[in-house]
Amino acid sequence: MPDIWQKNIHTIRNIIQQNLGPKVVNVVSGSLADQTYWQERLLKTRQDVFRADRETTILSSLEKTRKGNFLGSLNAWMGIQNALIEKTLPPVILMNMVFGLGKRLSPFTQALANRKPAFPTPMRSSTGEIYLSTADAASISATLWLHHLEAHGFKGVVVKWGDEAVIPGKIWEAGTSEYQDVDGFRFVWQTEPTVDLAREKEWVEFDAHSYQMTFQYTRQGMEDLRQRLSGRGKDRLVGVNLGSLGISYRLLEVAEGVFRGDVLDEHKWVDWDPYTWIALSCQGEAEWKAEAAREDRMGKSGIRDLEKRIPDFYSKIEHMRNLFQQRYGRLPVIKVLDFGEPYWMDWGLHLSLRRSLEAMTTDSESGVTSRELFQLPHQRDNNGNLLVRSTVAQGADIQNSLLVDTVVTDPETVIHGGVVVAGKHHKLEMPDGGSALFCAADKMIFNGPHGIAFKIVGDHFQLEEGDRLTQLYLSDRTLEMRSNESLVNYEGENYSMPVMGNPISFEEATRRMSKEDTRLVEKRWLDNWSGRLR
Repeated sequence: MPDIWQKNIHTIRNIIQQNLGPKVVNVVSGSLADQTYWQERLLKTRQDVFRADRETTILSSLEKTRKGNFLGSLNAWMGIQNALIEKTLPPVILMNMVFGLGKRLSPFTQALANRKPAFPTPMRSSTGEIYLSTADAASISATLWLHHLEAHGFKGVVVKWGDEAVIPGKIWEAGTSEYQDVDGFRFVWQTEPTVDLAREKEWVEFDAHSYQMTFQYTRQGMEDLRQRLSGRGKDRLVGVNLGSLGISYRLLEVAEGVFRGDVLDEHKWVDWDPYTWIALSCQGEAEWKAEAAREDRMGKSGIRDLEKRIPDFYSKIEHMRNLFQQRYGRLPVIKVLDFGEPYWMDWGLHLSLRRSLEAMTTDSESGVTSRELFQLPHQRDNNGNLLVRSTVAQGADIQNSLLVDTVVTDPETVIHGGVVVAGKHHKLEMPDGGSALFCAADKMIFNGPHGIAFKIVGDHFQLEEGDRLTQLYLSDRTLEMRSNESLVNYEGENYSMPVMGNPISFEEATRRMSKEDTRLVEKRWLDNWSGRLR
C-alpha cells in the first residue's frame, strides 16, 4: 500500500508541475474575514497546490448563514456562475469548504484565529515565504481526483471538505472509464464493515458491474448494518463513504432551479450526507417514508429533523429527478469511484494530529507516506535523525527525531523520537518524544510522551503527558491556553467554562479571537518568535 500511496503522490506532483491542475478553485467560508484570508492565502500557495504556472483562478466565496454542504454547494455554485459570467466554465472546478468551529482541536483552533484548516504543516512553499497548511495539503491530494475525472470526460464540481488529505490506495488507470454521462460521484473505500467503521462511517452501496450507486446507509451499530446489508443482492458491493463528492454541471443547474428558494432562506440548511443521497436513491416516497420509520425504531431523528426545516424536501428531490429526466431523457447517473484503502491525513483532532506527527519520525507506512506528502527526506543521520535545514548544539542527545528549520543551542538538550518544526530553542527536553511546532523558548520540558506545543514563545514552559499548549496573541495581552488528550468531550461546560486551569473558556477564546485582525495576530506571534535566539 505505501508504494501505491507514494506513486500517487508523485503523480500529483507531476500534475502540478505540468500545469494540469484545476483552472478554477472556489473556497467557501463563513465570514468576511475568512473570505479575505483564504483568497489571499491561496494566491500565495496556488503554484504549489494547483498549477506551477499560477494560472489557477481563486474564487473565495461567503456563506452568510448556515446552509449545510448541499444547499451550501448550490449557493457557492450560484456565486461561481456570477463570477465567471463572461468566461467559459472549465471542465472541472474544485470547491473547497473550509468551515467548522474546530471545537475538538481547541485551543489550537483559537490560536489559528478560529481557522482549523489553516494549521501549518512542515512543508514550505516554493518561495520559502510560508508553510503550507492542512487545507493546502488537502487540496494537493484532490488534484489527482480532479485530473482523473477531467481526463475521462466528467464536467462538474468536486466538493471537498477543508483539511483532510486523502490519497487513493489504488492506481486509476487511464482510458479505462468514460464519465461524460455521469452526474454524481461518490468517493469510497470498497471494504466490508467492521464494528468501528459501521459506527463511525456512512456506507455506499453500488452495483458490482456498473459501479452505479444504489443506496446509502447511515452510521449505525454493526448488527443493524449487517441486517440491512443482508438483503442486498450478490451483485451489490459496499464501501466506506469518504465524504467528498462530484456533481455534474447538469445536475447542479437542475438542483439550483428547484432549491433556489431554500438556498436564499437564511433559516434552512441541508447536508449531502446522508439524507440528500438517500433521497436521491429512493425509488419513491414510500421508500423514503420507510427510511424515516426505520430511523424512528432505531431512536434516530435525522430525517424528522430535516423535514422540520424543509417539510417538502423529498418531493423537491423527486421533482429534481423528474426535471432532469425531462431535460436529458434519463435519470441522473450517480457512480462510485473506488479509492481502495486510502492514506488519510486528518489533523483536525488532537489524537489523529499527534499520531500523524509521531509517525513522521518512524519508517511506518503512514510515516513514510506523510514525509513524502510533505516533501521531507527519508535519509537519517548516524543517530537516526531526519534533520532538515536545522542546526543543533554539539553534544546534544538527539535520537530518532525529525527537526525542520530548527535551531537548538544547549548541549544538554535531550530529544528522543520528537518532532520540532520552525523551532528556536536553547534547552529542549523531550526524552519521551513530543512535538514543538513553531515555538521559541529558552527552556521547554516535556514530562512524558504525546505532548504538543504550538506557537509558544517565552522563557520557560512545561508540558505533562498528553498536554496541548499554545498562546493567543490578542491585541491587549497574550494568553496561555492548555488542553490534554484526556479531554475528549469539547461540548457543554468543557467548552463554555474554563478547564485545565485556563484563564478563560475555549468559547470565550473563540469569541475574543473572532474580533482580532488575523494579520495582526500573525505579526504579533512572528515578532515575538523572530526576536528569540538572534
